[in-house]
Amino acid sequence: MTTMCRSLLLCLTPVIALTSLSQADEYTVEPKPFKVETTLNAVFLPAQSQPILIKPEKWTDFTVTGLVAQGAVVKKGDRLISIDTRQLDDQIAATEQARQSDALTLAQAKHDLAQLEITTPRSLAAYARNEIEDAENLKWYTEIGHPIEIEQTHRSVKRAELALAYQAEELKQLMRMYGEDNKTEETEEIILTRTRNSVDRAQFALKATKIDAAQALKTTIPRKLKSLQLAAENSRISNSSAQQTLPRTLAQKRIAVAKAIHDDNEAIKNLAQMKADRAMMEITAPADGVVYYGSMEHGRWSPTAAVKVLKVGGKLPADVTLMTFIPAQTPLTLSAFTEENKLSALTPKATGYAITNLDRYQSFPVTLTGIGSHPEADGSFHATLTATIPATLKVVPGMKATIRIISQSVDKALKIPASYLSRADDGSYTVKVKLADGKSADRSVTVGPSNKEWVVVTKGLEKDQVIIK
Repeated sequence: MTTMCRSLLLCLTPVIALTSLSQADEYTVEPKPFKVETTLNAVFLPAQSQPILIKPEKWTDFTVTGLVAQGAVVKKGDRLISIDTRQLDDQIAATEQARQSDALTLAQAKHDLAQLEITTPRSLAAYARNEIEDAENLKWYTEIGHPIEIEQTHRSVKRAELALAYQAEELKQLMRMYGEDNKTEETEEIILTRTRNSVDRAQFALKATKIDAAQALKTTIPRKLKSLQLAAENSRISNSSAQQTLPRTLAQKRIAVAKAIHDDNEAIKNLAQMKADRAMMEITAPADGVVYYGSMEHGRWSPTAAVKVLKVGGKLPADVTLMTFIPAQTPLTLSAFTEENKLSALTPKATGYAITNLDRYQSFPVTLTGIGSHPEADGSFHATLTATIPATLKVVPGMKATIRIISQSVDKALKIPASYLSRADDGSYTVKVKLADGKSADRSVTVGPSNKEWVVVTKGLEKDQVIIK
């Protein structure tokens, strides 16, 4: 190459570069096809499923002794998870045996309460009656009986003295009468002897009466008064105590029986709960189908938590989905989660296609059936889709798919590169239009559908106009 050619090439290079830059910063507006396409990563999930979980009332030890494998095909009644039931079976047997003794104890307590309900009012009336009667007895004896007994005692001594005097006077008269002739006949002697005996008896009777009277006045009568006084006081105390203790004892018995009834009901409930928990240990397939570990909820398959416990020796937690049962022939749907900036492109009943890793070159149609109106906890929005899956694709739950949704498609749209737009202070958009004299002018435009690269202008531009950056 000659020196002149090399110089000419060096001179032309900036001009060519300038021309390319100038053309790169210009765009001629013309109708072109436009579409809004959204890509979603989805997972196949069953349209119907049933969570397998335990919700025990009482028992907490659900130790795994065996289980079916992940993805196992099962028949109705097949055991899904085997649980060690020995401890619970023993507990149920012991509780049932204790219930028999408790039932007898409760029956006796009810009988005792029924007897107290009858005897307590009667006993209260008897104690009250005894107090009244003993008080009346004391009053009568103090006012009447006690003075009379003292007087009777004195009179008994007086009677004995009079009896002795009568006998002595009679003996004196007989001796005077029989002694006038200084001769006593046999009959007279008998009469005198009998009279002398009567005098002797009267003397002894007086002596005994005085002793008895002294004892009665000093001890017997005062003791009788004291006994009646003590009896009245004891009756008063007993009645007062009975009025307090007997109703309290009855009330305590009522409470004890009520508690025993409550405890018995709790024991019955406890036994029923243990039996229900025992029945819960029989975890079987409700129908023919497939079993997956973990939960299939809220558009996600989450096996991680379940896998940690689904093993021999594992302890099953309560209220946690352990497995998901999928009935046979259940249709599959697609579940996806998308970002907020894609929502405008995802309209209900929008269609598209999906491909799977089973065959990257075989697609099948999908339809958007729902999109969440509110975000999930992670900020994403849940989308559901139906699919017409070819029979040749052996898709199962848990497999993934890539979905492309065409939410808008226009054959002829005035679209421009998004980089040519400028935003004004009021939020509107403008572009720079190249004029015939080579100068430029700002032009307000109305923006329609868009994607990452292109924007459709619905107002403000015409065909064949040139815009510049």
